Amino acid sequence: MDSQPPNNKPLRWGALLSGYNMKLLRSFLIAVLLVVISIGAWLFYYLGAFKPVDIREVQKEPMKMIYKDHTGPYYKIVAVIQEVETWAKAHNVDCSESFGEYIDDANVVEEARLRSHGGCIVKEFPPNLPEGIKTREVPARKYVMAIFNGSPGIGPMKVYPKVESYMHEHHLTMDGAILEIYVIHSEKAMTTTYLFPLADSLPK
Repeated sequence: MDSQPPNNKPLRWGALLSGYNMKLLRSFLIAVLLVVISIGAWLFYYLGAFKPVDIREVQKEPMKMIYKDHTGPYYKIVAVIQEVETWAKAHNVDCSESFGEYIDDANVVEEARLRSHGGCIVKEFPPNLPEGIKTREVPARKYVMAIFNGSPGIGPMKVYPKVESYMHEHHLTMDGAILEIYVIHSEKAMTTTYLFPLADSLPK
């Protein structure tokens, strides 16, 4: 009986298809990686990660505030600030400078117990405030001030470490709650002023 030569076509086609599929998979993964990198770079640019932080020591005059208390994660204070802003706008109270005041150290205090205040800095205390909105005047004092024209959402990563380095280099120590003042210029632009209250300078 004549022997038939082995049919290697299925094996060759399988190898070709396998190689083709691997190339497709590799191209797909590279495309996904490029998209992720592009989105990440866009987010960093949009949030202002590449923008500078201006840091210096200042003496601030007293500030009048209307605000509400908040207990819980600091990122949830946005709703509290917006509530005070809404009331202010409805009653013709200037709230061009809103703020968040962060009392506890988030590295030490449990997130659910973090205390903060959110509201507006005003020229004069408005009358007939609704229940829940309080008033307070912060006395004049010295701060380390940092100005950042990016998103306050990246402040803890972008601004705070730079301020900590500045304080260490200048032998300063903080004493009190951190105040963040927000000024919105447009839908795409805002400035956050960070105020870190100072105690007496450490010995040099």
